[in-house]
Amino acid sequence: MEFNKDVVIAADRKGDNYHFCINLSEEPFAHKVFAQGVRIEQTAVFGFNTGLKDLDLRLDAGCRFCSITVPSSLLIQKLSQCDYAVMQNILNSFNILSNRVVSSSLFSCLNDLWAHLDDAPLLPRSIEDKILTILFECFLSSDDRKVGLALSRRDRHEAALQVLSLTSASPVTPFEVQDLCSLLHQSRTSLFNGCKEKFNMSPLHVVRSVRLHQVRHALLDVEFCITHNINGVLDAASFFGFVGRSHFTRYYKQEFQETPAQTLGGRRQSDQIF
Repeated sequence: MEFNKDVVIAADRKGDNYHFCINLSEEPFAHKVFAQGVRIEQTAVFGFNTGLKDLDLRLDAGCRFCSITVPSSLLIQKLSQCDYAVMQNILNSFNILSNRVVSSSLFSCLNDLWAHLDDAPLLPRSIEDKILTILFECFLSSDDRKVGLALSRRDRHEAALQVLSLTSASPVTPFEVQDLCSLLHQSRTSLFNGCKEKFNMSPLHVVRSVRLHQVRHALLDVEFCITHNINGVLDAASFFGFVGRSHFTRYYKQEFQETPAQTLGGRRQSDQIF
């Protein structure tokens, strides 16, 4: 995925998979990633620590985010064919890895696949084998190796992530700052600082951003609209608690670079083709 704006990704980690992420930007120092509280300014693999219970990422505009998902059974099978202890130690103890293999072989391989996605000469299984082979080389190589930890999360940052979770899980519940403070057992100052440090937004800005994304999802989902009797932009805005058409439209356009009417119009046009 390539982002044209700053993006926050926060989600529980589920399933029996390992995740290996990398920023494919040519200038990682300019298009930074924040992974589990650590700012990453160089080409590195991250997000793989076996003890992580959630995904906590902030990506600058310009990032080209790639995630490689490997089933645990396949990883264990492959590990049995190489130096199991070295790689398992890194997976268990650290969350960021950089070395010459990462910055050269893996970076080049994934960028080449990105650039030639539609005309890749290799079959899917061959592509998987190629990526996995290089990925394992990354973890086994000690050439200019540097590793980083997943930092312990501060209470106010945990609360900031909970603002996202609460808002997403309760789409029709209005939240004021005092409501959030009471639910999350935080002072106004602590919650404000946590959201500013984590998302560069105030708590209410975080809530509004989540609601705007929920409106957009609704406008693009014909089944959701029919189920909830949403017949247009105003119905969708009202369903998620927005009052005042002009303010809502302005916020929406700032968030998505198009008006809600354009979003709905595009979906209705696509409805004509199945």
